[in-house]
Amino acid sequence: MIRRRPQAWLIAALVAASCAAPIHSADIDDVEISPGAQATVKKALAFLARTQRTDGSWPNELGNTSGIVAATSLAFMGAGHTPDSGEYGINVARCMQFLIRSAQPNGLLFKPGMAEAPMYHHGLATLAVAECWGMTQDKALRDVVKRAADLIVSTQNPEGGWQYQPMVAGADLSATVMQLMALRACKDAGIYVPKEAIDQGIAYVKACHNAVDRGKDGGFAYTPGGESGFARTGAGVLSLQVAGSYRAGEVKQGVQFLLQFKPLGTRDPEAAFYHYGQYYAAMGIYQAQSVGEWGKKAWKAWYPAITKSLIETQQPDGHWQAGYGNYSSSMCCLVLEIPYRYLPIYQR
Repeated sequence: MIRRRPQAWLIAALVAASCAAPIHSADIDDVEISPGAQATVKKALAFLARTQRTDGSWPNELGNTSGIVAATSLAFMGAGHTPDSGEYGINVARCMQFLIRSAQPNGLLFKPGMAEAPMYHHGLATLAVAECWGMTQDKALRDVVKRAADLIVSTQNPEGGWQYQPMVAGADLSATVMQLMALRACKDAGIYVPKEAIDQGIAYVKACHNAVDRGKDGGFAYTPGGESGFARTGAGVLSLQVAGSYRAGEVKQGVQFLLQFKPLGTRDPEAAFYHYGQYYAAMGIYQAQSVGEWGKKAWKAWYPAITKSLIETQQPDGHWQAGYGNYSSSMCCLVLEIPYRYLPIYQR
């Protein structure tokens, strides 16, 4: 989920509340993963496992970056595999060790020499390590998660957003969404996150919304006042939800904007950010079930449609054809795995 400013592959992944409304039985969706989707995920995870290096990285594009390793670890964990359980537990363990070795003294999960956009790598890596910590309570991960969360809080700018460098500077929706996702996962895992950091992040995301009552289209822009886009809107919707604003008007308008796009509507999502956008759109629509029948109806239509599309476009060896190495394949797995509800961030 990143534009090529400085690096577009990471403009929002994976795999993210204590501030959410209580979940009632009526809020639990009845859309389950199909046998075809299960087989597709199985093939994809087998591909990811057999191509992983022993140090936890991958030989393909950006495969030795903390962001790609984190995204791929989330794909494994999204199917129920953790370092101490599951067929691919060893692969998750290798990912976690790679991310731990990437940690800098200031908490940044990024090593010099990796690709650009360190804060996006960091946010995605923090999300993955926090999810793993929440699922396993592995003490080796807790300090890494805490220092990573502290770095995110310390680099938030006065507008409430973040940008791609680990410093207080400008902001954009892409980097901000990833940090909010990471903070949500840290908070869920028991790490202290100041309420004002979440509140200010919400304010920035809402500033990127093109409100219908202002004559706009209801989508979200990369920066305040910009043009709405499919991927940007999916990211904006989900970040508000994971931050606790499930019932915000911006969320409903954003979901309605998303439904105009394929696989249900007729508009084409941005090709460069297709799989990233589909991940955030699917997660945002999934979360919308908790706030009304309109959300449940949208999810029951969207998930089967995107499932069909992803099954049809998977390559024979198990991956999906796109740039940035395993990033797209990991996003596709995470979309298909949503009904499993293994990752804490999938809980409403």
